[in-house]
Amino acid sequence: MVDSLLSMDIYESFNLYSHPEKFYLEPTDLGGGAASKHYLEIDRHTNVMRIIDSRKQRVPIADTDIKFIYGILGTIKLVSGYALIVITKATFIGQVNNHNIWTIQDTEIIPFKKTTLHLTEKQIRYNRMFTDMLTHVLSIGGFYYSTTLDISRTFQWLQENAVPLFKTRSMMDRASERFVWNGHLLSQIRQVPGAERYTLPVIHGFIGQQRVNVNGKECKLTIISRRSIYRAGVRFYKRGVDAEGHAANFVETEQIVEYDAPEKHLTSFVQLRGSIPLLWAQKPNLRWQPTPTMKPTDDQLAAFNRSFAWHKQHYGGRHVIVNLVNQKGREKKVGGELERIARQANIEFVRYHQFDFHKECHAMQWHRIDLLREQLSQEISQFGYFYLSPNSIESSRFQRGFFRTNCMDCLDRTNVVQSMLARESLTEQLRMLGVLYPEQKVQDVLPLEILFKHLWADNGDECSRQYAGTGALKADFTRLGKRTYLGAMNDGVNAVSRYVRNNFGDGYRQDAIDLFLGNFQVDSSDLPTSLETSILSTDQNGLALIAALFAMSMTILCLLVADNATATVFWLIIFFVCMMFIFLNGEEFVNTPKLKLD
Repeated sequence: MVDSLLSMDIYESFNLYSHPEKFYLEPTDLGGGAASKHYLEIDRHTNVMRIIDSRKQRVPIADTDIKFIYGILGTIKLVSGYALIVITKATFIGQVNNHNIWTIQDTEIIPFKKTTLHLTEKQIRYNRMFTDMLTHVLSIGGFYYSTTLDISRTFQWLQENAVPLFKTRSMMDRASERFVWNGHLLSQIRQVPGAERYTLPVIHGFIGQQRVNVNGKECKLTIISRRSIYRAGVRFYKRGVDAEGHAANFVETEQIVEYDAPEKHLTSFVQLRGSIPLLWAQKPNLRWQPTPTMKPTDDQLAAFNRSFAWHKQHYGGRHVIVNLVNQKGREKKVGGELERIARQANIEFVRYHQFDFHKECHAMQWHRIDLLREQLSQEISQFGYFYLSPNSIESSRFQRGFFRTNCMDCLDRTNVVQSMLARESLTEQLRMLGVLYPEQKVQDVLPLEILFKHLWADNGDECSRQYAGTGALKADFTRLGKRTYLGAMNDGVNAVSRYVRNNFGDGYRQDAIDLFLGNFQVDSSDLPTSLETSILSTDQNGLALIAALFAMSMTILCLLVADNATATVFWLIIFFVCMMFIFLNGEEFVNTPKLKLD
């Protein structure tokens, strides 16, 4: 083995030497000092990678551009050939259990090939489109890493699997495939013998941290949300579960408390969110809220059972489904079916719990969320939390059950409820640690309550932005503990923004995510022609849109300069007829994914 397996931590940073023929990645510490006697060489023509001993062959300096980078996201095949993706800027978030956590701020995509002279015009165009897609995903933000801690796993999982043999494996090998977003990008480098410390697992989601003094005792509160790579995507194009039981918008959120008194104490509480675990769809069609659809031929019971078999495999313990959807209107079709299937499945470790959020909390009666807290209070206590004892593994305790919360989007209502459950668990944890007095609650300590609300509001905003394109609705309740008219107005702005993005931009976003995760892989000899299809085409849909734009222009022109009411009415009627045709055929006019059909 090239470097000792006694330390499988990832290298903190690198000097990237870009030579016309090769890339050289020289490990460094953050101060720029050498961190290894070896470096990674990548041939830009043959794509061959190997680890070189610098004592035998030094990095060539002549004709090279040198750049300091924080890490390697991986490589990906584009039309022009492979490209190297590196982290050029990262920001320190804080420490969790004495391990540094970073968020990625900027990246660079560097083609192996120096020119595109070997490409046709069409290939150059497609190469640019694919590169722009990767740039788009990376610009979303919410990407995090640690070079010494596997942040793709919960602390409970790490403790349960803390055997010596496990610790000798590379971080990438022991990371959770579910939550590593650059797993596909690293597949090429992982095949290189001795390159284990070059492969940096990156998660997507949210990490936030705050310190607070409670009753003269300082502790640290951290939230880590991990977004799954399975059935990953955007709001209306990824709903329900797939054939393996993986849910859309599945996010695992771990709330961590650290307290030194004087020994290190650590507790954590894990919650889950994910799309309703059935086979259903809700494709955008220009309507404000598209009607959910379910095929009569689909075996919903089998899909539900697969999903919770997966939950049992990864989490164990008991599970409570907290279903927050409306029990009337379009939401009832899917929510009601979930209730029927959950009762029919009758899985021993799963309990179904219904709470019609909008009905119970209508007219801004947000205090009624306490009804749900009371209904779940017994299970909150029974499920407990993970506690890492400073004395021995035997005196540690483990979380015995998990809440899986969903609404339709698993965003706004879900975040309100998850923050409520997290607050209840936090109260129990801080009492056990002696930070809170026996009768004290989190909400009784103003500094603690304020930072708790802000952390959970930030978490909700980030989860919402990644799935729906905007910050969370109802965020004022999570952040302030009450609904405000300003918050309601902000919800209106976000709702309109979501409508525009979901109908006219999400197809592109879905394509970009599929490319990044490797769900679609570029074949330069078989480029998808659908990428060049324009909505302003010569078919009936394109003509209808052109006619609507022309009629609207003529209507405005007649109003401004003409004195002929008949002409104005004529063009106005043409405009409305065209718009009626467009809305009746809404699915043909929205921005749809082009690379991979669901």
